[in-house]
Amino acid sequence: MKKLLSAILIFTGAFMYAQDSRLTDPPQKELQFIGYSFTRFTGSNITPTNDILQGQVIGRLFGQNSTSTVPKTALYAEQRFVPMFIYKPSILDGYATFRGLFKIDYTWGDQAYGVGNNRGGGLNGGQINLQTLMANVEIKPDSADWNIVIGLQRIFDNVKDPNVNALGMYQNSAYKLSYWGTQGVGISYFKNLTPESKLRLGVFQLWENIIAENDDVVLWMADYERRVTPLLEIGADLWYVWDRGKNAGGISVLGQGLASALSEYNGALRIKLPQNVSNYHADLGWIGGHFTYNREFMASRWWLNGYVMANLGKIDSVGTSENAGKIADVFGVSANLSVNYKFGQTANDRISAEVLFTTGDENGISDGTLNSVITGNVYGSPVGIYSSHRALLLFPDPQVVNRYYSAVHDISNMGLGVTAAFLSYSQDLIPNKLTAKAGVATAISNISPKGGESYIGTEFNFEIKYNFKVFLTWGLSAGYLAIGDFYNAPSTTYFGQKPENPWVIFSTLSWLMF
Repeated sequence: MKKLLSAILIFTGAFMYAQDSRLTDPPQKELQFIGYSFTRFTGSNITPTNDILQGQVIGRLFGQNSTSTVPKTALYAEQRFVPMFIYKPSILDGYATFRGLFKIDYTWGDQAYGVGNNRGGGLNGGQINLQTLMANVEIKPDSADWNIVIGLQRIFDNVKDPNVNALGMYQNSAYKLSYWGTQGVGISYFKNLTPESKLRLGVFQLWENIIAENDDVVLWMADYERRVTPLLEIGADLWYVWDRGKNAGGISVLGQGLASALSEYNGALRIKLPQNVSNYHADLGWIGGHFTYNREFMASRWWLNGYVMANLGKIDSVGTSENAGKIADVFGVSANLSVNYKFGQTANDRISAEVLFTTGDENGISDGTLNSVITGNVYGSPVGIYSSHRALLLFPDPQVVNRYYSAVHDISNMGLGVTAAFLSYSQDLIPNKLTAKAGVATAISNISPKGGESYIGTEFNFEIKYNFKVFLTWGLSAGYLAIGDFYNAPSTTYFGQKPENPWVIFSTLSWLMF
């Protein structure tokens, strides 16, 4: 009896201690910090040839950013720090959350004691260089199945809330950031309609210009996704841009819009207005569908995803009453399909194949119909950042700081359209520790430029990555692009002549901080 009583007392005391410990657990921190540090050391034969364009260089390789190959080796180091602060005050019981995301980019030895983005790293330091990427308020009542985000936020071509999902989710699902992958101001509404279905409604002010005039650019987005089986997700998307900006606003002297120099700089579509037209108005729509099967190898060795997206709309002239009217109808199509097979123990033990197709137009708007694909790259730089292919030079590589360029920098390929194929093999040499990858990518232009051929080029690349600790990774990457006769066309290069084959080798150190 004494033993039984002792056991009961011990159990009761342990239970009461556990309850007391549970009740006295410290509350969740009101202010949280997440940081990302990225350092890259690069050797390449690619460099801007215009002395003015030596800091931040974005856009199409061999294009208006003056990037070209030289018989020398460019050696430089770059660094990026991205801090994110999340404030969720307990006094509001979790009803409202503020998120702020900032970025500091610089090249070693670049500049000191100055003011300007993407600068710094020189002797004496002291550079003022802070870019605001996100500053928004989220409203989400307790136990609600919806939330609203107001302010400067991520604009992604995906139904899922980018405030609470990792970037890799967006690079490998829906439209893979091919159209929209940036930040901007607006309002987003996210709702779980059912446990299997999601909805996103959003409106974003791309450019305001003169506040008393109807000269703005506004984006509306409606996205729906449903998990029809435990492994299959399908979605439908409808977007609309009301473009009355007339190319005003935008980045520096480049402006923004379908007829702006920014479009050409980014390697996107740039229309040429008729001589008797001073400017344009546009109503642009996108309607598409996508699917994902067994995302991130949830339950089997096969992972598939793909999308089809159509551009619809019209472009009207702005001028005198005699020449005002419709310039062209818009109809372009893109399609993407990716197949991944996991042959080993980890998600890195896989073979990946991907194809991309976009329609092009040979004569632009001159025949009254525009069949090119239009992305957000006509309104900002960069906006469409397609990178699921894992190429380094042929298409954009996201492992960059200040120099972000590629041969096909926008999926429209200057409005000419593109057909591309990617194949890569990766394997964990040490599970979850040491990974090696080899890949090949090739592309042709669906419309050949005047004076050139359709073959753009073929890239061969290699990467190895080593995880020192969780989220602390060193990498070594190398790529070589054998360019084709597409670059015989004077319109495809900054100097009007075919450059040498580009190559790059770089080492990185990345650290995701919690």
